[in-house]
Amino acid sequence: MTEIDLFKIGEVAKLLSTSIRTIRYYEEEGLIDPVRTEKGTRLYAKVHIDRLAAILKLANNGFPIEEINNLAHIREQHTSGDKSQKALSEELDEWSNEITSKIGGLQKVLKEIQDTKKTIVKCSGCKNQPTSKGCPECPVKDYLHDIELLNLIWDQEV
Repeated sequence: MTEIDLFKIGEVAKLLSTSIRTIRYYEEEGLIDPVRTEKGTRLYAKVHIDRLAAILKLANNGFPIEEINNLAHIREQHTSGDKSQKALSEELDEWSNEITSKIGGLQKVLKEIQDTKKTIVKCSGCKNQPTSKGCPECPVKDYLHDIELLNLIWDQEV
């Protein structure tokens, strides 16, 4: 490896659109181990940058650092490729199942948002105060039982 193949932490942060502090945090968590000069400067090779990109993708999509760290260290916990691939496959299956479940839930939330938006359009042009007392005949009230999200944005008058 030559000096040309290595990047300073600021360059890596800029390249990955993240902060130096975030990169240092992942180092503190044991997720990356950059090369260090005699004076302590962190230097990163392509392998470090690629690993950081994967970490950032997971973190930016809501994966907790503990789960990322666990996945990153599964291989080294096993004595053979066969054992590590089985453990990795199990972990990745769990992640896949969780993501599939979250996608289903998010699709339901998206539909609620879309239904809510279609419903609140009924208030377009209304001059009444947007409360149950200010607009007792509001047509949106008819949908409160069908669209749960409306109950979050609608007043709580009894």
